[in-house]
Amino acid sequence: MVNTRSGRKAARPQSAPQSQPSVSNGGGSSGGGGGGGPAGALSKKLSGLRGRSIFGGGGGGGSKGGSGKQGQIEDHDDLMPDLTPSSAGSRTSSSTSSVLPQVVSESDGSSSQTSSTCGDAHLDEDVMLPSSGRGAVALHWKFYDGGEDDPYADMRERMERLSREDREEHVLHCPPASATEEGEDEDPSRACSHGKGRCRHVVDESTIPFFAAVTTYLGYAVLIVVGHFRDICANIFRSGRYLRASHKSEFPSDDLRLNAPLLKSWENFYTRRLYHRIQDCFNRPISSRPGAVIDVLERVSADGNKTMQVLGRGTDERREEYSAGAHYVEAAPGGRVARRCLNLGSYNYLGFADDWDSTCREGVLGSLRSLPVSSSSARLEFGTTSLHDRVERVVATFVGKEAAVVLNMGFNTNATAIPALATKHDLLVSDELNHTSIVNGARASGASIRTFRHNDSAHLEEILRTAIVMGRPRTRRPWNRILVVVEGVYSMEGEYCDLPSIVRVCKRYGAYVYLDEAHSIGAMGPTGRGCCEYTGVDPADVDIMMGTFTKSFGGMGGYVAGSKEVVDYLRERCAGSSYHNSLSPVVCQQIISSFEVIMGHDGTTTGQRKLSSLRDNSNYFRMRLTDMGLHVLGNYDSPIMPVMLYNPTKIAAFSRECLKRGLAVVVVGFPAVPVLMSRARFCISAGHTREELDVALREIDEIADLLKLRYARSTFG
Repeated sequence: MVNTRSGRKAARPQSAPQSQPSVSNGGGSSGGGGGGGPAGALSKKLSGLRGRSIFGGGGGGGSKGGSGKQGQIEDHDDLMPDLTPSSAGSRTSSSTSSVLPQVVSESDGSSSQTSSTCGDAHLDEDVMLPSSGRGAVALHWKFYDGGEDDPYADMRERMERLSREDREEHVLHCPPASATEEGEDEDPSRACSHGKGRCRHVVDESTIPFFAAVTTYLGYAVLIVVGHFRDICANIFRSGRYLRASHKSEFPSDDLRLNAPLLKSWENFYTRRLYHRIQDCFNRPISSRPGAVIDVLERVSADGNKTMQVLGRGTDERREEYSAGAHYVEAAPGGRVARRCLNLGSYNYLGFADDWDSTCREGVLGSLRSLPVSSSSARLEFGTTSLHDRVERVVATFVGKEAAVVLNMGFNTNATAIPALATKHDLLVSDELNHTSIVNGARASGASIRTFRHNDSAHLEEILRTAIVMGRPRTRRPWNRILVVVEGVYSMEGEYCDLPSIVRVCKRYGAYVYLDEAHSIGAMGPTGRGCCEYTGVDPADVDIMMGTFTKSFGGMGGYVAGSKEVVDYLRERCAGSSYHNSLSPVVCQQIISSFEVIMGHDGTTTGQRKLSSLRDNSNYFRMRLTDMGLHVLGNYDSPIMPVMLYNPTKIAAFSRECLKRGLAVVVVGFPAVPVLMSRARFCISAGHTREELDVALREIDEIADLLKLRYARSTFG
């Protein structure tokens, strides 16, 4: 089962045999020279996959498997289109080629012109793209060229060096077995010493400092023991705010004990005795735009955090206590008490919440004169307006695909699109750290599910080989289609996907790639086109691209882009498109306006400045956090920076201390992450200035001393 990242262990697929058979690149023979052994079986199954359309009826591609039983589709699978114009095993670039503008090869300095389907603003000549590479591609872009206008002039050289070294380290990974067989890793400088399957330094329970692990377990043990003791005392003395009613006298005549419990025993205990202790650190309401500065409403509780109330005008005795504190503001309406904080938690990557009046206001307000706020209908009925069609054309062009369909909720985009693309006769192979929306969609699809280690293309290849040889459970018949699901940037790790290696493995074994770019589209790459542009992967090699408009575009909803045939199929079969109310036309205009700014179609360089500022702010903030000795996850150039807290008591202490000092941060604990992996997550915006980030860093430095968080420098923090 797919890892839900909630502390429960995912079921691991059975490992492939140690002696993996070699696989021929050719697809013209179903058996090759493999005879009846494992190599011949794998070669036969691969040739069958290459010779047919995995997402649709049998293809003709020059192999016996394409015309035999492997080409047969059961149930309603024949309605599903192919993901690409060509068959799975012989994919070629479609007419929509790479959308990168003028690029320069880092290896030899020679330039080459690639087609741009968007007509976007010209980039600086500092954009570089290596001619080849297995890992992340080293891309360099910047708007500032030194001088007084560059806020990071004194740090520019070091930031670029750290970013380059991080990308080079990301390339050093254990190669898949197929790469070794083909002799792609003869260069010893690219070899890794971490051992097969753990080549990059992946942070998980096995890498936590021993002292932090012991104190974390001890902290949870104390909370659980004390919680159970209080429950026992409450039931013995029949008192306490969480008294479990166990006597008929405590119920009215209808005896509520006969009703089914709302929560399981452990969930009930965890909520009452652990979560309520730190509930004030989560779900904090705001009363302003989610810009670089944000107003966070003050809340108090009279029952030990069981319920929370917002402080209002003249209604709370504790109002004066909070009003006298730092960062106090009167938050309208109602005169509620709020703290004006530096926002380090919202997904306002490109800062459209800060300069909305000067970038998108005119277009959005203009759309209200002719279109309603809500279409009050689904897309298949009366929910499609001219703005919906325009958004879909802009998205498809921007990401380099034939077509796109937009949905009204980002989470539901994955949760409803994946079940439409996979059935019980298909195999979904998912990264173990994929988002919950992908997990929910995979479970709802009814397909068989396998997980591979995070960003580990070698482990992915083992799973694909085993799946192709073994076939479906019980029947051993071949899979109708295999879909590999990954994310461009992982939201809880701040790490980008090793897309080149994963795409190469998927192309070799006839699997299709589903890329979730919720956090990378608009935030990664010289022109904001996401993980494909950043890693140098042709969009034609990624079969389905998914993304959201809630992060970089200041809107809401999501999209799925791919071939026209697949998109047309999703319009009818995807529940998020067929049955949900369509995206608000006003939000559609917001999305269009933000795309125009990013692509430079507004006649300014605002979009390029935003992308440059986001990258600079992110790298500067990450560099300074690392210098403090904090344990920071993720990659340079990523706007997401998780800082490890480990101990559950430090979740509340860090969050409350930050709020008191005027910093709005997000903290994450179990069950959103494994028990030992509690963290604070910083999200940087292009709207931040260096002065604001320096203020935040000074406060974080003091908090790190107070809470002993310097785990990268000392075992004891």
